[in-house]
Amino acid sequence: MVIAGVIAEYNPFHCGHAYHLHETKKSGVDAVVAVMSGHYVQRGTPAILSKFARAEAAVRCGVDLVLELPVPWAIGRAQTFSEGAVSVLYHLGCVNKLSFGSECGDVSRIIKTAFALQNDETAKLTNQILSAGNITFAAARQQAVYSLFGKETATVLDDPNDTLACEYVMAANRMQFLPDYIAVQRIGSHDKSDAEGYASASQIRDVLMSGGALYGCPAAMQTVWDGQVHAGAAPATLQYMERAILADWRTADPQALSELPDVSEGLENRMQDAARKADTLADFYDLAKTKRYTHARIRRIVLARFLRIYARDIPKIIPYIRVLAVGEKGKEILHLAKKTCDVPILTRSAYMRNADADAQNLLRIEERAGELYAMLQPAIGKSAMDLQTPIFIL
Repeated sequence: MVIAGVIAEYNPFHCGHAYHLHETKKSGVDAVVAVMSGHYVQRGTPAILSKFARAEAAVRCGVDLVLELPVPWAIGRAQTFSEGAVSVLYHLGCVNKLSFGSECGDVSRIIKTAFALQNDETAKLTNQILSAGNITFAAARQQAVYSLFGKETATVLDDPNDTLACEYVMAANRMQFLPDYIAVQRIGSHDKSDAEGYASASQIRDVLMSGGALYGCPAAMQTVWDGQVHAGAAPATLQYMERAILADWRTADPQALSELPDVSEGLENRMQDAARKADTLADFYDLAKTKRYTHARIRRIVLARFLRIYARDIPKIIPYIRVLAVGEKGKEILHLAKKTCDVPILTRSAYMRNADADAQNLLRIEERAGELYAMLQPAIGKSAMDLQTPIFIL
């Protein structure tokens, strides 16, 4: 059985995702496993729909099995996000291909750039560039690759999907996981374009958050969205907790803030000062942002504090794999995984009672994240969402 893994947020599942899924299966793949972010996503916000609703939509749209990317990795920087997501596929043990959207559509260029990024000289030169000026890590790293390996390799890092694909390849290399790669040429822009009829996820979210109607998505996603809106469960937003978040940052112990993921160089002090000057979350992000510290990095740190996730909470390896939804061939994949997976596969929370300390700690983090997500919905959601919501089976 040829099984491809994809890494996604499906926030929401739109026609571009459907195209990626179609092209992946067309390449000779029998089934697709998606590792999907849970209630919170990598840009540092809650997902517009719960993980359960998005997983249901994904299998209704053709994904065969949806597995959760746990929240400490889902809200991490690109390297952390990629490490966690690829690790889920690796530990499952039966995935032999990895498919990703790509601006360049050239697997060989992506692999070449990934190896350039993993070169020791690239790391040294990146650090030198960082120490010399007010520049982001991503920009410094791209400059280093340009200097050492030339323009063709460095320009792969111009685009977000190609950059993330490089991170996936690097993560797989570190694990000695050697899947075949499928680069599906991306249609349209990553951010705002509606090119060739394919609206981006951010464009769709902007419309939904402004009170507009869902568009640019398959019919199955529309059905799930309508049900969630009718139930008062969508769209979720941090705005419901805005004052509480600002109050927390204004009064927090700086030492605790310094222990959040991706906080360094005294950034916690700058952010606390920004919170004391800000009237809104948007103000907070803008006041804390610099050329070196991006808007996305600031949002992720704020979200980590809201969820009480600290750097020490991220285990060295994924301690379990959680199933969110099972599609057409999902049972076949799980049957294979019983023989190949080297960590517990969680289909019921009760299975975790005898799990190791890392697994139990991570489950508690997910439960707390679920409780907080319930407070970010238009109508306050039910408690114990993570413990009581069953797996969706198509």
